Amino acid sequence: MVFRLLLLLSLAVPASAEEKLLEHPYWSLPSSSAPAAAGALVSGELLEYEIYWGLVHVGKSYLKIERTVDISSRPAWHIVSEAKSGSFIKNFYKVADRNDAWMDAQDLTSYGYYKKIQEGGHFFNEWVIFDGPGKRYYGRKMNKKRQPADFEGPLDGPVNDVLSALYRIRTMQIGPGQTVEFAVNTKRNWRISIRSKKSEKISTPYGKKKCMLFEPMAGEEGIFVAKAGKRMLVWITEDELRLPMLLKAEIFIGSVTAKLVRRTIVP
Repeated sequence: MVFRLLLLLSLAVPASAEEKLLEHPYWSLPSSSAPAAAGALVSGELLEYEIYWGLVHVGKSYLKIERTVDISSRPAWHIVSEAKSGSFIKNFYKVADRNDAWMDAQDLTSYGYYKKIQEGGHFFNEWVIFDGPGKRYYGRKMNKKRQPADFEGPLDGPVNDVLSALYRIRTMQIGPGQTVEFAVNTKRNWRISIRSKKSEKISTPYGKKKCMLFEPMAGEEGIFVAKAGKRMLVWITEDELRLPMLLKAEIFIGSVTAKLVRRTIVP
């Protein structure tokens, strides 16, 4: 659906008990005082977006590096995303999606993710932890009847989830016509290929910036993949901040666009 293509964009609060949602074990980790930095990425960065279907405003979305925690004695960023339907669309199709990712601040691979999808009558909730040394992943999922089930499987090596993949791309210097590829796991091991297309100036409410256009190729779920013959395009600024300025997803009728409105650093 429309907002599943945009579920990477983000800021939220932990699920309440009344919602009968799963809780990721990493939510209970205390914040770390260890410094964590990788190029443009910094703890507390909040990116706010407006989402449009054509000229119609249909919702808001956010991306935030919420805090730094310690996992396996290494600093890791807790990244949070959320997309919510606006006043126009929520009367007939309510959306409240959330994604979390825990990304190693040094090698930029993932320790796990959380996903909650609530779109109209559709509901899905799951969390995953990646055990790199043990080469296994394990987690829990919940269907719309709120029935939980555990699962696990093998890992070939270090991986990214879909949300941390977007942040990893922000740390890379990729020239026009180049392609990068790395391993991703979404309860299945696969590889994502990101192709840079061209440099061009893009205008959003945030301003006018020179950006590099990227097109993710292959994959199976989430915003940052090519899927069912539809294209996903991402414009990232070429300055030192490497901001996702504009994201455009083709859907069954037309396209949905997320435009960057503002960037702030939240203490």
